[in-house]
Amino acid sequence: MTVDRVDEGDAARRPADRPADTPADAPARPAGAPGQAEIERQAIVRRLHRVLVDHVYGVARDAWADAVPDLRAAWENHKQRYPERLRLTPHTTADGSWVAGPHRRLSPEQNAEASKACADIADEGRRNILPALKRVESAEEGRGLTGLNHMLKGEDRLKEKIAERLTAKPGRSVQDAISAISDPVRFTFTYSPQRYADGVLTDVERLKAEGFELIRLKNLWAEEQYKGVNSQWRRPETRLRVEVQFHTPESLEAKELTHGAYERIRSSASPTERQELESFQRQVNAFLITPEGTEEIKDYPEKQDD
Repeated sequence: MTVDRVDEGDAARRPADRPADTPADAPARPAGAPGQAEIERQAIVRRLHRVLVDHVYGVARDAWADAVPDLRAAWENHKQRYPERLRLTPHTTADGSWVAGPHRRLSPEQNAEASKACADIADEGRRNILPALKRVESAEEGRGLTGLNHMLKGEDRLKEKIAERLTAKPGRSVQDAISAISDPVRFTFTYSPQRYADGVLTDVERLKAEGFELIRLKNLWAEEQYKGVNSQWRRPETRLRVEVQFHTPESLEAKELTHGAYERIRSSASPTERQELESFQRQVNAFLITPEGTEEIKDYPEKQDD
């Protein structure tokens, strides 16, 4: 792009805010508004920036793809060195109680109520929540709902969480315990890194427009052992909570690759194994690149500075 030099004599014969090729009767450009040359310069800068960003994301995506086989092999090696401890199978006893190990138990009445609640959650998830999430997905190109076959937490896993909450607060009802569980229904949106930040911010507002009440949102892209944005929502009509995670394809794959490590850390890992598991999670997530603009995704409730 070339810019013609303006002679001093020309400048003296025409208003300073009107280019040389502007007709004399053309309206003057508003003070402070960029000229055509500046507009073109800004457009070129934006195009160059996008090319650079696309290149960086492409390199990072290739590096992640190259690393995945070795990371999977490292996890398999860990499982061989630390065989998983046998978990007791949850079951219903002859009197109708539900038992999962020595510390999780539901009485026959609690078990019956929990079983009905699990069926109601599944129905609400499929009948009301899933269609709303699909409307968000279809509102605009560039996002996708993934893992829909896992959108409902399993019945025994839900009962484990119910039993844990009833043990912690014996006076609470089964329904109160369920309303405190963060993810009986859960969904994941994925976006390309280039569209990630705008996609998350837009879809948070779309979820609100669908009637979901935002309870909590955590931007975890600065963390070492997990990267993504996790949020919890509530349906005001039933108080049922819904978890929605926001990922890139690579961060979702990293989450799935480290899920076994996460489960061991929260349940059965010894201090020695825990250190190795946390190191493995850091190793996996170190390959991820943080999408541009994620700093604009604020926690809710927002963190308060000390």
